[in-house]
Amino acid sequence: MSFIYEKILKPVFFLFDPEAMHHFFNFVGRILGKTGFTRWLVRGFCWPVADEVLETDIAGIKLAHPLGVGAGFDKEGRIVKILKEVGFSFVEVGTVTGQMSPGNPRPRLWRLPLDNALVVNYGLVSSGADVCRQRFAEESEEWPIPVGISVAKSNVPNLSGEAGLEDLLMAFQKLQLYANYVTVNVSCPNVGDDCLYCDDSNLYRELLKRINDLHPFKPVFFKLSPELSEDRMLEILRDTEPYPWAKGFVLTNLTHSRDGLISPKKDELKSGGVSGPGLRNKADKALAFMAKNGGYRFEFIGIGGIDSVDDLYRKIRLGASAVQIVTGLIYHGPLWPSQLMRELSAKLKEDGFKNVREAIGVDVIGK
Repeated sequence: MSFIYEKILKPVFFLFDPEAMHHFFNFVGRILGKTGFTRWLVRGFCWPVADEVLETDIAGIKLAHPLGVGAGFDKEGRIVKILKEVGFSFVEVGTVTGQMSPGNPRPRLWRLPLDNALVVNYGLVSSGADVCRQRFAEESEEWPIPVGISVAKSNVPNLSGEAGLEDLLMAFQKLQLYANYVTVNVSCPNVGDDCLYCDDSNLYRELLKRINDLHPFKPVFFKLSPELSEDRMLEILRDTEPYPWAKGFVLTNLTHSRDGLISPKKDELKSGGVSGPGLRNKADKALAFMAKNGGYRFEFIGIGGIDSVDDLYRKIRLGASAVQIVTGLIYHGPLWPSQLMRELSAKLKEDGFKNVREAIGVDVIGK
């Protein structure tokens, strides 16, 4: 069935604008998620994996297996029910901003098929925290799997400094009630003021203090850039360590680098962050470094460049307690998540692990 998607359906889908197709699939996902019968049909088609070897947890949140959906696919929590039936164990919704954020002008999403990659320049499209909170209040109790909510500062003109910080904190405060965990996106590469909280030590420390003043009652993760230096990552670890509600990091966000890409369009598309395999080495390097130096205190969610079970397994061995995909789902289709989990189970058993938790970080321990 994967052959049908990759050889027949995907070529047809890829004839259309990628953002239009994203909206189309989200619309279909909402329709399919509305009734038990349609969810049953999708579950029977995608055959989600139930395997004790894969059962795990992160920040005390139990997961059927370590594979989730990264932020950006289900921007406002509309298709959580169907993503569970496709075979995911958790979903990170968002990124949601403090106020309504229209994002960057279209076009703002491009495919690089030769690289199995995307160039993403959405610029944090969001209905805003108030709109999302109203819907989450009605729907979150019916979410069948754990949901993280990613929040960030709105990408609107003249919103920076103290005003930008207040905007992010507003989103955090209004939405954490509905999340199993909250990810604070301090690294979006596509915002107008180019201000990344993870780059600026003073801004990051102030953000930590201000979140602490809100007395967080859900686990908090921070999503970092793949471009950070090792010194900066060590500084982030030291600054974050004193806050018990800070449970870890999502590694990593998109990269501006076009190194290693072979698609002709790569030189035309100057704006936007690159996802997919071109991000792999940077994301893996950041994950390994952070796990080696902060694994005694923090947990990590690995994302970026997962195009095979080997990529996924490597992230776990480099220190990821859970992993997320977005681009790979677009290129490989709805049967791929369960295929990945079956293949991961086989690899774990082949390597003598009784449970996926035993494999976390084995390639960085002692290095």
